[in-house]
Amino acid sequence: MGKKFSKKGKKFLLHRILPAGLILTACTAGAYVVTSAQYTSRFLPGTTIAGIDVSERTLGEAVDAIRKEEEKYTLTIRFRGGAEEVLTADDMNLQYDCEHEVKTLLNEQNTYSWLSRELGDQSAHALESGYTYGEKKLKSSIAALPELQEGYYVEPENASLALEPGLVFDVVPENEGDEIREDVLVEKAGAAIKAGDRVLDLTSLDEVYEQPAVRTDDAELAERRDALNKVLEADVSIKLSDGSMIEVDKKTTVGWITVDENGLYTVDENAVAESAKRVMARAAKVDDNYGYYRPFASTNYGMQKFDSENLHGHTLDQEKMADTLATMVLKGRSGVINPQYLQYEDSLDPHFGGTYAEVDIYAQHVYYYRDYQLVYDCDCVTGTAGYSGTPSGIYSIEEKIRGRELNGYREDGTLSYSVYVQYWMCFLPHYGFHDASWRDSFGGSIYEYDGSHGCINLPTYAAADLYELMDYGTPVIIFRGQVEEEDDAIEQSDEADESVQPEEAYAEDAEPSGAGTEAETYSTVEPEEYVEEGEEI
Repeated sequence: MGKKFSKKGKKFLLHRILPAGLILTACTAGAYVVTSAQYTSRFLPGTTIAGIDVSERTLGEAVDAIRKEEEKYTLTIRFRGGAEEVLTADDMNLQYDCEHEVKTLLNEQNTYSWLSRELGDQSAHALESGYTYGEKKLKSSIAALPELQEGYYVEPENASLALEPGLVFDVVPENEGDEIREDVLVEKAGAAIKAGDRVLDLTSLDEVYEQPAVRTDDAELAERRDALNKVLEADVSIKLSDGSMIEVDKKTTVGWITVDENGLYTVDENAVAESAKRVMARAAKVDDNYGYYRPFASTNYGMQKFDSENLHGHTLDQEKMADTLATMVLKGRSGVINPQYLQYEDSLDPHFGGTYAEVDIYAQHVYYYRDYQLVYDCDCVTGTAGYSGTPSGIYSIEEKIRGRELNGYREDGTLSYSVYVQYWMCFLPHYGFHDASWRDSFGGSIYEYDGSHGCINLPTYAAADLYELMDYGTPVIIFRGQVEEEDDAIEQSDEADESVQPEEAYAEDAEPSGAGTEAETYSTVEPEEYVEEGEEI
């Protein structure tokens, strides 16, 4: 059995021990409560806010401690390329408004947990409230950073096209550069400050930097590159009338590429068409000869060429050939463009159908051909050299009269002479073949000192014979068949022909030579004095 308390012991327990214990408990509890009450205005031991120890600190002390520590805040900005800049609290007029949130934390703490805190428990708190800053000050501080100054940063460059060696266009990749978008950086810095971030790393924030508008994979860029290269793929040969070729390849067509208002290479169809027209215009200057000369197979000096409008030659159809060239270039095609003509009279007979009269002024001789055969020739006297020379050229018999007066007049209009001729064959107003019975001799060098006023003087018998042979419309070819002049003219013509090379005549930046456009000619020699019809004697 258990030992039982005696009555005396029970009395001691009830009246001495128990009251004492109750008193001790009450005192302890009271002391705990009193101590707990102290923490209604102070933070409990082991309390940190935003990493700052605020144990045993009042609201004001805690706020001051937090502000003092946080106002040491700096924001480090990291740029592309490794550069860093630090913004201090002064650079942004920094303030930290945390009192309300700290007060809330103080009011919400369990003051009766002070003992557990004394025994080592901890309570850490973050603050949702952040820094406030002067927006204008932050913006001006950021604007003053070296990385935002012109000349420091590299602007982004769009992907573009470049003409590479070998005359081919290729894409040049874009350059990202490091030009900052100031408004975006201010926005990002403000957000970092409010969040309490200490580092703003821009290296991974592409939106903070200006971006190239055109990148390597741009579809429009690739399309333009292909169009440019297609033009350069064209290899066209333009065949001229003499069989020679003018080459239009990439060395030429690269000059047809234009640069638009944005500085970009482009294919402008109108520009290509205009370039093709220029090539054909230059080709025509070299090739066209319509109306420039008429060939004549002379008796003594071989083939001659005469100035005679619209009588012989060809004219290229520049518009049609240019359209063909432009189409081939735009489509990148290769091939030969054969000559196409607006006029083509190259097949005219140099013997004038075989029936004509030839007057060789140098030889002072007349030849008459019928059906390609020489049937008559005789000496003559033509206009006085250097004074009233007979005009060279291609004419035809316009008038035949048996018996007429040839009258000469002075400058005052008075008659100076009147001579009767039996045979008059006019080939040009005031000029014709006629008999000259007053002359004793013909041919030789008489015309050099005692020639006619431009007509062709004949012995009477020869005038009669030619009158019967020649009809209205019979061609009359008059030329100076002097050997020395002929050789000089041919030599000059040859030199002119050799001076024109296709690559020179058709280069975009070269002025086309006129060689070939004006063949060797015999210009009409006008007499110094015009005379009235029939004046010649």
